[in-house]
Amino acid sequence: MVLISPETPAEESAVESVHAAAFPTDDEAKLVAALRQTDAFVPSLSLVARDGDDVVGHVLCTRVSLEADPSVRALTLAPVGVLPDEQGQGIGSSLVQTALDTAADEGFDLVFLHGDPDFYSQFGFHPAGIRGFENPFETPPEVFMVAVVGENAGEGGALSYPAPFDDI
Repeated sequence: MVLISPETPAEESAVESVHAAAFPTDDEAKLVAALRQTDAFVPSLSLVARDGDDVVGHVLCTRVSLEADPSVRALTLAPVGVLPDEQGQGIGSSLVQTALDTAADEGFDLVFLHGDPDFYSQFGFHPAGIRGFENPFETPPEVFMVAVVGENAGEGGALSYPAPFDDI
């Protein structure tokens, strides 16, 4: 049985190994390590999926700011990774749902991501552009998505992401 809970400092290398195995490059593993060193890092939103003592998946949500309205508490969900041998078992879905539930419980309002609309729409994500949010990266508009998890949904505008996102 897979259990999801906040990452512990002792699991940092296991988390990096998950992302190195789950993605074709080590960019996501480097991103997680770099984000841990910023003030955007929220330890309770760095979640691991454990199968016994083994870390088999990880999701990270870090703070982003809405430039037009700093009162909106916003996050970005990136990355989410699951070991290749463990994919297709619902672990990624459980990580995403737990991250959204935790974000809501901790008083965040919005969660942004860049990902597959077919997958993420099941969690309440929808195109952020139709709500007036500006895509900060050169990606197709349909993959820039937002989920409302709190009461202050903002009125659109530009987002500021933590600096490590500029390096991927």
